[in-house]
Amino acid sequence: MIHNPADISRNPRKDDKMLLELILTPIFALLQFLIGLIPEIPQNATHEAGFERYISYFLDIFSIGFVFFPFALFMFAISNVLFWLSLQMAWAVIEWIYKKIPGVN
Repeated sequence: MIHNPADISRNPRKDDKMLLELILTPIFALLQFLIGLIPEIPQNATHEAGFERYISYFLDIFSIGFVFFPFALFMFAISNVLFWLSLQMAWAVIEWIYKKIPGVN
């Protein structure tokens, strides 16, 4: 079987890296743009200005969700996530307690 010299000189790893870079570059650019939309919290917001100013910056970041979704849907999603996280934590505590009982596996 005779091989084509052009096939031997081809570096598949280099081509794979270029293809992966072609796919991931727009994804990273989009993520960087979305992260850039989040307002920056100044370093002195937690120290000198107090807790109220820190909460103000947090609410500014939190309100970005209202731009993309209606208030009712956004609150439904947040409450749903918090409910399931609370349920998971409660189950972990219950499981930890009953595993402490001798003889129960």
